[in-house]
Amino acid sequence: MALLQLKDIGKIYVSEGNVAVGIRGVNLSFKLGEFVAITGKSGSGKSTLLNVISGMDTYEEGELYIEGQSTSHYLQPEWEEYRERYISFIFQDYNIIESFTVLQNVELALMHIEDKKQRRERALALIDRVGLTSHLKQKGSKLSGGQKQRTVIARALAKDSPIILADEPTGNLDSQTSKEIIALLKEVSKEKLVIVVTHNFDDFKECATRHVRIFDGAIESDHIVSSPQYIADSMQSNGATVQENATAPKKSARFIREVKNGFTLGKSIFFAKPKLSVFLCLLLIVGALGVFFITSSCALGLNALIGQNNMFNYLEGRVVATNDDGTPLTDEEVAQIAQKYGAESYIRFDSILDASLGVQWKNHEGYFSSIYASVDFINNYSNQGVVGKMPQEPNEVLLYFPISYKPEFGEQEPLIEQIELWSIGNGAIYKVTGVKYYVDNNLEPKIIFTDEGLELASLMRASNRSYLDIYVKQDGEVVWSYENAMAAPCFDVEEGKIYINAYSYHDFMQANSDLNLQTEISIYGFDYLDSSYITLNEPTKWPEDYGSNNYFVYISPYLYKEIAKQSTTEYRQFSLFFANDSEASAAAEKMMEEGYIAVLSNATYKTDGIDTILNTILGIFALVYWAGAIIFLALFINLCTQRSIEAFKNDMAIMRAMGITVTAIKTGMYARMLIAIIPSYIAVILTAIAIFFNPVANAIFTFLYAWQYALMFVGLLILVTFITHRQIKKLFNTSVKKSLKGGGVA
Repeated sequence: MALLQLKDIGKIYVSEGNVAVGIRGVNLSFKLGEFVAITGKSGSGKSTLLNVISGMDTYEEGELYIEGQSTSHYLQPEWEEYRERYISFIFQDYNIIESFTVLQNVELALMHIEDKKQRRERALALIDRVGLTSHLKQKGSKLSGGQKQRTVIARALAKDSPIILADEPTGNLDSQTSKEIIALLKEVSKEKLVIVVTHNFDDFKECATRHVRIFDGAIESDHIVSSPQYIADSMQSNGATVQENATAPKKSARFIREVKNGFTLGKSIFFAKPKLSVFLCLLLIVGALGVFFITSSCALGLNALIGQNNMFNYLEGRVVATNDDGTPLTDEEVAQIAQKYGAESYIRFDSILDASLGVQWKNHEGYFSSIYASVDFINNYSNQGVVGKMPQEPNEVLLYFPISYKPEFGEQEPLIEQIELWSIGNGAIYKVTGVKYYVDNNLEPKIIFTDEGLELASLMRASNRSYLDIYVKQDGEVVWSYENAMAAPCFDVEEGKIYINAYSYHDFMQANSDLNLQTEISIYGFDYLDSSYITLNEPTKWPEDYGSNNYFVYISPYLYKEIAKQSTTEYRQFSLFFANDSEASAAAEKMMEEGYIAVLSNATYKTDGIDTILNTILGIFALVYWAGAIIFLALFINLCTQRSIEAFKNDMAIMRAMGITVTAIKTGMYARMLIAIIPSYIAVILTAIAIFFNPVANAIFTFLYAWQYALMFVGLLILVTFITHRQIKKLFNTSVKKSLKGGGVA
């Protein structure tokens, strides 16, 4: 049985309504061991016949048999496998992949060998066989014509295909090189079927075993020149036929091998064209950074679209609770509840945990600055990274602020000595012992108290007694008064005392020092504090020096606490703290069963309709803006790279003609883009680190979370996939034959 048989083969070309016959009525059969020379005038159909035999071109009439199996029903995958298994090419214009080295060109034909070490050894042996060991790492573009043809022959031998097709293999070579190439072909023909198309039969008459002449698309003559030494009737002994392979149950294994080969190919393609790859990487880096900055500018809107509305400030293990009938609880009752449910601690007056405290300070340049901050427990923070030290006393605090405040608050020691918290009383002054910085500028700044300080501040925050009435009496009669005087706690006032900061009061008392005067202060729920609570000793530091209003009355904090207790009797809510949310959740469920209303601090609520609409509009606008930027970027990158893709068109055609599957080639192109996008990911990460850890930049750009980086990276991946898909479509919309320089490859 013949290895290859053509029975009444006809090829017809149709172009713009014109019909041309390429070949007609061709009947030929070939066996292993034959060296067939095909001659004929230009346009006679020699190359068309070779293209049909190779499977790079279709036939419209007759039947082509390979090892007795019909091929008329073949689709692209079967023709790919046919070329991979049976065909190697050597053509006049070489069609070497010029960006690949000699070694890479040869190894390309050895991709069926999975072991890289074996692949390399086989390639080196073949390169040595054609005398190119000294040019191993030289790129194809730097080789002479003879060296290119030798490389192509080595590549053809590397495939170990039973059929070698050569179209004018010596057409562009000098006579000496031509003789060397013919000698190589003669050597390999002893174990292959070699079919050579040539204009000059005399060059091959010494090695040809058969001479076929074509005229006007038909076989004019076919005669034996010398008796060939046939190897075998078929390739059955060398493995399964294509037909058998096509229906074999190992398609998944073949697909995996093709994908693996594709990644290997993609790596080679990427590094083979360094200038083009560097340009692509830089383009993607610019694009990725553009996406990064756009995402940062859209972050607030995107957060509004998916963000939750928390009822409370979330703290790990916190349960917010109250009686289901709304009746207030005493300190003792809250303590008993905490003990009953196993809470580690509790705060009865917990509104401070959910408040945004107004913070004001005078910076080192003498200007007043202000911001809103929440509060937290000191035991939630370590002293690692603290500028200064952790607070120890009730009047000391740690500032936990974004890194953008580092120039303001200092890097080595705190530059701010004191701050005023407006929402504690009418304003309380605290000493700043340390500052700790964080990079996530979406988070609200925090004031960190000691445990005792937080308990004291929570009670003062819960009190609504910020005003009082001052009366000076003589023998029970009011002789001087000031009603609704503003009051504030002050740690610098002697404990248990009140300092009246009013010039008119001091002037009056001094002018009437000889009289029997008594000062009384009326505070709702704590009426008529007498003169024993009044001190004329001024605070050691005036609060107004740090931005405070000129309050009329300053009260020592613990006295303020006692006064506050009288006005917070109706406070109904309290918070319990457990080791973690799991314990807190179990305790909350049990409390609900036993007559309390209890929820975790991550409980959410639904906003009213207007807020929901506004947040949705803001989020959708941000999302559309972000998606539009991605699309624009995709079009921009595609526009910048569409010309460069032409550099791959011929290379891809060479690979397809070699029998490298479309799956492997496409995977290689995708792999190339995946490699190219890696530097852009790295650039984004390094840029993010540089920006968010830089105080000045941190104040400008919105911090991004992991899901936003994931969104960016997925967006970039979709972008390059889209671009690669368009490029691949452009590469594969032309037949192999038309894509090749000179019509074929080795």
